[in-house]
Amino acid sequence: MPAPPVIAWDLETVPLPEASLSDVQRQRLALATAHEQRRAPDLPAAEANRRAASLHPFLGRICCLSAARLGPDGRPARPKSYTAATPADEADLLRAWWADAARLPRGTRFVTFNGKRFDADWLRVRSAAHGLAPARRDLLDTYPYNHRPHADLARAFGCVHSLDDLCDLLAVDRADVGPSPDGGPPICGATVAEAVAAGRMAAVARYCEADVRATLDCYVRIADLLA
Repeated sequence: MPAPPVIAWDLETVPLPEASLSDVQRQRLALATAHEQRRAPDLPAAEANRRAASLHPFLGRICCLSAARLGPDGRPARPKSYTAATPADEADLLRAWWADAARLPRGTRFVTFNGKRFDADWLRVRSAAHGLAPARRDLLDTYPYNHRPHADLARAFGCVHSLDDLCDLLAVDRADVGPSPDGGPPICGATVAEAVAAGRMAAVARYCEADVRATLDCYVRIADLLA
């Protein structure tokens, strides 16, 4: 019997339009923005606002979700990405992702970096916002002391602060999966919202896919530690 698949996934988030927020959400955004400015007093107000909204699933939305299976050769297979260029597209992104996830066999191991503290909550909240029921409860597992069915590499190494840190520790090549498909400038976390606003969804997907590949490469190196 073949071993259950290993699937790494990652998502990118952007702020919701402020005009779409309720009064309660606007109050939450103001508090979160003030918190970001206290943490970084020199941060421009607009950037503090973007960070605050992009980090809370009540204030932002998912613009891209990428996933890849670990191939039989121990290397990531070609990633698949689901994108939402506008807030109206987010529900379709989530429906497509849950439909594909539902077809994965029992025993699938899901791998993320910081997914138990970030990505899983975003999937749960944004699905609820659209009246969608998650098709896989195991994918949303957030219990911090297990590595099945959801292995969060950030929880396995509590002293690691970023995926870049883990790649450096494990000597994983953090190179991107290729040049930006639209010929534009490279994308980083701070420029995802700008890229989405410019319609550069293929470039956003390429950026997200690079994280998925790096996550799987890290997983291969420490899989024996994640019993």
